[in-house]
Amino acid sequence: MTTIQACAKCRTVLLPGQQGCLRCGLPAAEQTQECSTCHRPTGVDARFCPACGQRLGQLSPMPAGEAATAPQPGTDPAAPLPPPTAFAEVRNPNRWLYRLTGVGLAVLLAGIAGLYAVQSVFYTPERVVAEYFSALSERDFAAARSLLEEPSGDGPNDPGKLPLIPLNESYQPPASAEVTSIEVPNEIQLVGAPAGADRADWRLAGVTYRVGDRTYREVLYLHRQKRKELGVLDGWLIYGGVNELTVSAWQNSPSVLINGQVVPVREGYATARVFPGVHEVRVADDPLLRAELVFAEVGLLRPREARLRPTVRDSARSAVESQVKAYLDNCAESTDPSPEDCPFSWTAVDSSQSVQWAIETYPELEFDIYEGQVSVTGWTGRVNVAWVGYGGVEMDYDIRFSVTGWASLIGGQVTFDYDPLLELVQRG
Repeated sequence: MTTIQACAKCRTVLLPGQQGCLRCGLPAAEQTQECSTCHRPTGVDARFCPACGQRLGQLSPMPAGEAATAPQPGTDPAAPLPPPTAFAEVRNPNRWLYRLTGVGLAVLLAGIAGLYAVQSVFYTPERVVAEYFSALSERDFAAARSLLEEPSGDGPNDPGKLPLIPLNESYQPPASAEVTSIEVPNEIQLVGAPAGADRADWRLAGVTYRVGDRTYREVLYLHRQKRKELGVLDGWLIYGGVNELTVSAWQNSPSVLINGQVVPVREGYATARVFPGVHEVRVADDPLLRAELVFAEVGLLRPREARLRPTVRDSARSAVESQVKAYLDNCAESTDPSPEDCPFSWTAVDSSQSVQWAIETYPELEFDIYEGQVSVTGWTGRVNVAWVGYGGVEMDYDIRFSVTGWASLIGGQVTFDYDPLLELVQRG
């Protein structure tokens, strides 16, 4: 058993082999106890004095050869000894460190929970679809377009191919829109996504909504964006989200208006990209032709076609009728039996070289539209021709005639052009 020793003066623990006290400097030596009768020093483990046999009852550790009561030079023997100190002092951690660590962990956990809550509420496919239909209901073109990922390449959603029609007061948005399902597409459904698409980055949103009196049940593709929202949250956009509207007009029509937006006519058709809803379609300003308004109901999946049925404007009819009368009057001023480029002529055996023409009835004009061209036909004209026959006899005769031609725009003005071949085509 090992006995722990202490300094005889200050009671500081002495380690085995230590040559002196680390606190007061007293040299380390074998410790003893003094007999209370004969004052002989004896080992600390002895129970009886080897000199007088007195039972040793009090310990008086002291270095050999030095009186136990010998005071340290320069100290007061009556002064109490200082309390012993530990050989090694243990430092307690600062409580503020624990507090700051706890606060940091709490903030981190709250941040993670907050991001999860924001992701699950504000950055979900359901939320994007709901915001899309909300923007349409408010006719907010910029907001609706910001939720779309517009594909490039062929197809109705190609932004470089067709104009996207804005939303004005004439546009009627979908009603009662509802998201019915959100699911990850399978390999067959993924055909609607770009080639090489990862299923994990796509969702299919089943939606129902009403346009006019019809209920649509369709599917929207949503694509997870590579760029994170706020650097950490997944953002989603609707892939496509618009449809194609083709308006059948007429060959020579310059343009049509869809929700007030001018769309050029090419080969008799005007095509544009539109949001789901009801769109107002009309012909652009045309002095010759007009068409009744058409309201086209458009969904998301099936392309829609609207047809404008042109009619000749009343103002154009009046202009053509005035020009036809002027044309016939000019023909009637001729004294030639067969006026050049005129719809009537006369040949008689006894006629002279000079005749007089007088229009008795102007023909009632009919207007027809063939592939954007306006034909003009009058079948009920009557003209009187008078001449001087043999022996100076004055004679006259009534002739029925017809007039045919085309009404067109030249320099922005309605113009009539006589065309006798048109009569042959129509009668043949």
